[in-house]
Amino acid sequence: MEGLMQDVRYAARKMVRTPAFSAAVILTVALAIAANTSIFSFVNAELLEPMPFKEPNRVLVIEEKNDRLNLPAFGASVLNFVSWREQQHSFQQIAAAGFNTYTLNGWGDAEQLYGNLISPALMPALGLSPVAGRSFSNDEEKPGSTPVAMISEGLWKRRFGGRRSILGQSVSLNGQATTIVGIAPAPLSLISGAEVYTPLTVDPAKELRLNHTLFVFGRLKPGVSLPQAQADMDSISTHIDQMYPEMRDWKIGLFTLQETFVTSDLKTGLLVLLCAVGFVLLIACANIANLLLSRATARQQEMAVRTAAGASRGRLLRQLLMESVLLALLGGGLGVAIAYWAVGAISRALPPNTLAIPDVHVDATVLCFALLATVLTGFLFGLAPAWRMTRLDLSEVLKQTGRGAGGGTSARLRNGLAASELALATVLLVGAGLLIKTLANLERVRLGFDPHGLITFQLSLPTAKYPLGSGMPQFYRSLLDAIQGLPGVRDAAVSSGIPLGAGSYTTSPLVAQQSVLPPGTPAAIDWRIVSGSYFKTMLLPLVRGRTFNDGDGPGSQPVAIVSQETAKKLWGNADPIGRTFYRAADPKTVFTVVGVVGDVRSTSLNQQSPALYYPIAWHTGPYHPSVVVMDVVVRTAGSPEAAVPMLREKMRALDPAVPMANIRTMEDWIVTSAAQPRLNARLLSLFAALALLIAAIGIYAVFAYSVTQRTREIGLRMALGAQPGNVLRLVVSEGLKVGMVGIVLGIVGALLAGRALSTIVYGVPVRDPATFALVAIALFAVVFAACFFPARRAAKVDPMVALRYE
Repeated sequence: MEGLMQDVRYAARKMVRTPAFSAAVILTVALAIAANTSIFSFVNAELLEPMPFKEPNRVLVIEEKNDRLNLPAFGASVLNFVSWREQQHSFQQIAAAGFNTYTLNGWGDAEQLYGNLISPALMPALGLSPVAGRSFSNDEEKPGSTPVAMISEGLWKRRFGGRRSILGQSVSLNGQATTIVGIAPAPLSLISGAEVYTPLTVDPAKELRLNHTLFVFGRLKPGVSLPQAQADMDSISTHIDQMYPEMRDWKIGLFTLQETFVTSDLKTGLLVLLCAVGFVLLIACANIANLLLSRATARQQEMAVRTAAGASRGRLLRQLLMESVLLALLGGGLGVAIAYWAVGAISRALPPNTLAIPDVHVDATVLCFALLATVLTGFLFGLAPAWRMTRLDLSEVLKQTGRGAGGGTSARLRNGLAASELALATVLLVGAGLLIKTLANLERVRLGFDPHGLITFQLSLPTAKYPLGSGMPQFYRSLLDAIQGLPGVRDAAVSSGIPLGAGSYTTSPLVAQQSVLPPGTPAAIDWRIVSGSYFKTMLLPLVRGRTFNDGDGPGSQPVAIVSQETAKKLWGNADPIGRTFYRAADPKTVFTVVGVVGDVRSTSLNQQSPALYYPIAWHTGPYHPSVVVMDVVVRTAGSPEAAVPMLREKMRALDPAVPMANIRTMEDWIVTSAAQPRLNARLLSLFAALALLIAAIGIYAVFAYSVTQRTREIGLRMALGAQPGNVLRLVVSEGLKVGMVGIVLGIVGALLAGRALSTIVYGVPVRDPATFALVAIALFAVVFAACFFPARRAAKVDPMVALRYE
């Protein structure tokens, strides 16, 4: 231990004596460790740490799937959930959660809240217990039971001040007096970000087997594996197919929690960024190793004297590695401090609901990773120089005077490290270039509608107060009439979901008649309910036919409007006007197409999906929700935000108990849709720029040192008649050879790594020639600049001074 402390003290003294060198190394390590620690914090939270449920590896998500419709994971119907619950033998508990929206009145202003309808068994299935109060009982699942609710821990603290006295109190939820019986723990909100929970009421007489509305969870019995559970559910699926012919194409899939809640884009993005910061760390190690190798020549005399005095190679190796590790630890400590800030900044920059686990922070696991990475970094950049310095020829070194000479092996090692830095930087720059092009493509994408001047907000109307067939359409007609009379308002409309918004754009299988598809073949189409003014308000072009009018309602023939992509998918090049189709869940109701409109980007900027529109006065099937959420879209002549106070006034006049929620401009929704790819591009560009800077400094240092070591040789060449231009070309050409080797290797690496980016790039091939060429040219310019300045200095050497140099 005493020897170790001596090494630490000696290393500290060496750092103090070379403050500029030490500061450069510490800062380089700090930036690399900060980048790695920040990204690993997200990887750890989203991909490595188990979800905060009891024994989460035993909790599975049970979903329906339909290979024929290309639906690998889809919601479950209430009737199928009941069948599974009755027939399964693999799960201790099986429970479901549906989505709902609640308007909370009382205890302050009216507020719209997202929530879940949940089975009483959901909390036990997830291994959760209420923070206070109780969860739901089995009797509360039955129709006609007393209305009760649990509220989230966040809502409890935000709206009710964390007072336990709220338990047992009655509040108004969707116009119905409801008793709060419990406070749900925070992990329960990971399912959907819900703030209110009410019992899922199971009334088989009012349900359809093809009405897919639920998330289903199951906790495996002890000793039951996932394959065994899948075999059990396959048997149940076969039995349901035999009992109900409409289920013949629907099967049951079991998925882990991470497979369900961590999207493939998020997983790919995190792993790409983790590889990127790993490259930055390797580049930093190579750069610092080069700096240490350069400094090693100046310390040859010191090492030789210590060896002659009796120091063993192992003792010197330990001393040199201690110096490297101490520098790394100081840099790592600074890097962790930067990472604490960076994690918060990245979290704030992400759009809502991007992360499966929204609470990301630098915890004990991340700190252990940072410590391990820091120590490993110290060994990586210190090992080669230390090994080189302890393998000196003692007699040769002691004969040397002045600064000594760098051997050929050292030069090859330095050049190899410099080429490696460039290769890794090339891979990062190509990736950053592809993501920057992706972002540019997303921001230029043709939306299919005009977002400028649009303000949107949501309303949640309870069906008990506003019946679907009469009261609700009348309310929205009155609202739209009032809005369209406001100054500065051009048009207004209502939709069950706006493009790129948070509304409802449900996918439902339908069967088209006289279709280009084989008879009886269902097609999955996104649908929404809209007012007749929707297409004019959105500036969505009517290609043929007509839009909806006041005559399209419950008492008339069911009609629909399709997008061009839907028309092509179902009827090819034939005229779709007058064509008919029915929903697979409700074959008795046949719809007639009365119009065709342009295609829009409905759910994401990088995907255009077929769409189907129903009139607002028509309700899609026998399912009767307790509340219906609709988006109101208003097109203004001036600033959309300026219309908000007037819109609030009109809403209060119509019904003060219905709050306006999610008030945002359409341009805000579009910006949010591009937020994750924008952050990916910015982070990878930042890491690539950092890598390029470190690599450029490393190359400059290598060739500046090489010029210093070759001063005598250069002076001799010039004394023998070499011109400054010849010397300049000699030094630059040697540097460019190293640079070209690194660039070529990097391009090969980028070609091999391109597949990893294939799922997160859009509108650009992963082997885009323009990107590769631009990166190669830019790197060539950087290498040339890094070599030119040392070469110019070499060309100015005075031959007489150089020949006297020892």
